[in-house]
Amino acid sequence: MRFPVLHNSPLFRGLTESEIESLVAAVSFRVRFYHTGAVAALAGEQISSLMIVLSGSVRGEMSDLSGRTIKIEDINPPQALAAAVLFGDGARYPVTVTANSDSEILIINKEDYLAMMTRDRRVLSNYLSFICGKAQFLSDRLRFHSFHTIKGKFAHYLASLPGAATGRVVIDRSQQELSEYFGVTRPSLARAIGEMEQEGLISVDRREVRFLNLKGLSALIGT
Repeated sequence: MRFPVLHNSPLFRGLTESEIESLVAAVSFRVRFYHTGAVAALAGEQISSLMIVLSGSVRGEMSDLSGRTIKIEDINPPQALAAAVLFGDGARYPVTVTANSDSEILIINKEDYLAMMTRDRRVLSNYLSFICGKAQFLSDRLRFHSFHTIKGKFAHYLASLPGAATGRVVIDRSQQELSEYFGVTRPSLARAIGEMEQEGLISVDRREVRFLNLKGLSALIGT
């Protein structure tokens, strides 16, 4: 199979490698290579094709009114770029997509992707499931960015981690990755975490965090 990574794509869930290869071979496609730092798509650019990351990694970012860049998500193989809005009227990329590392992207025109859905209803079903999941993700991100303080963002993040109900969690990202995720500087995040420790809200041991004051943390989240 030319693109074995597609077997793990949610857009082709339930299909065998040979079935995926047959579907892709039946349409026109191209593969583009992007060096680290190269822009694969600009926010506001019209969407004309389905783009799936085959190798490497890219990220979606947007800027607020002050010009600050906020990372929305990393997109790794075999995820697709802006697939949820692919068939929207006048669909445009909601974020700017930039390569985190040297990356390859498979590009399939919208009409050809529609032809795949017509040939195999599982492709259509997978796409509808994907849209539902992406809508939930965007809803969660909007809620996250509604928190105006770094402490509120960090408390919400901690509450979303596995084990939160037990009062002890393990952070799954580095402090640099968290600062990018929150759209803040690393020193600002470190200062906020330190203040939360001083206030007796949490106890931090490397990446392990214990909740010391659930009422205080809940107040930061607004629950």
